[in-house]
Amino acid sequence: MAHAESARASGLIAVTMGDPAGVGPELVLKAFVARSTDAPRWVWLGDPEVLAWAARAVGLPCSLAVLSDVREAQGLDPKALPVLPTTHKVDRDHLHFGVAHGGHAQAVVESIRMACDLAMGGLVDGVATPPINKSALHLGGFDIPGHTELLGQFTHSATPPVMMLAGRGLRVIPATIHQSLASVPQALTVEGLAQTLVTTAVALAQDFSLPHPPHIAVTGLNPHAGEAGAFGDEESRIIEPAMALASTMLQSTGLISRWEMTGPWPADSLFSERSRSRYDAIVCMYHDQALIPIKMLAFGEAVNITLGLPIVRASVDHGTAYDLAGRGAADHRSLLIAIESAAQMAASRRMWRAQHGEAAHA
Repeated sequence: MAHAESARASGLIAVTMGDPAGVGPELVLKAFVARSTDAPRWVWLGDPEVLAWAARAVGLPCSLAVLSDVREAQGLDPKALPVLPTTHKVDRDHLHFGVAHGGHAQAVVESIRMACDLAMGGLVDGVATPPINKSALHLGGFDIPGHTELLGQFTHSATPPVMMLAGRGLRVIPATIHQSLASVPQALTVEGLAQTLVTTAVALAQDFSLPHPPHIAVTGLNPHAGEAGAFGDEESRIIEPAMALASTMLQSTGLISRWEMTGPWPADSLFSERSRSRYDAIVCMYHDQALIPIKMLAFGEAVNITLGLPIVRASVDHGTAYDLAGRGAADHRSLLIAIESAAQMAASRRMWRAQHGEAAHA
């Protein structure tokens, strides 16, 4: 299949099913009702019975247009939510709000695979994803850490995907994600961090329509960024060489001609309004170093964006919220923002690649 960015824009975003036992179905229904008249068009990929079941449970309207081909979404009644069914059905006998079950896993994973295939084939512009539950996938026989790794696998990504959280003008990238804090220093490598920095710089240039060359700030790992080795040497031994290698790699690819990369900075002073306004993104060394600031600033409004994929993907900034599922209390704003972000990024990527020609696909 041709990559999505090389095909004609479809004007359509694929929204995956997410975990049917979590808040995902409710978010989808609420987001569809609340969307503005100029919002991107989207199609939901999943078992239609899940939406009908959730709608009855929480008292939401549910008018569906079940498709046999995604191209049928063109020209539909705008009051009906387009649904492209998965082959696998959700195990209704074991479908309960707030309960992880392995019988849901096949349909959940198939929905993600379908979205990737549609985007890679140019039939949708991008992908937006409600949350999935890793334990349910593990119970269903899928031993994967999460969404990001599945997306990388299904799109045959040449480099490891990178997670970005973005909201209210702040973009953060954790260089290491779901692992113990004790394991982070060993997990940080010059080559791995350099690749994360390169992926971030290229994504900022092509997907975000910046009016200037991308400027990335890099945090230190240790308090005060190590203070010249007094509190650790990872800054001089790993982070600074990684920044130098990333610049060399960017020069060799030719994908972008100008960028700024500064640091390593002490993380405790980098996220104030004045400091963060100088940067387009901040690459952090571990999960909480990145996610605490973004969730303090924009919880419920931030989006999770996967960088380094041949497709565009944005997601909500929260999990399945089993404690809220089925109560009608879930906030749909992050999903709406994710869908809008995917459409905006797709448009930016098309424009950037049209300007940069074949070099943009290297």
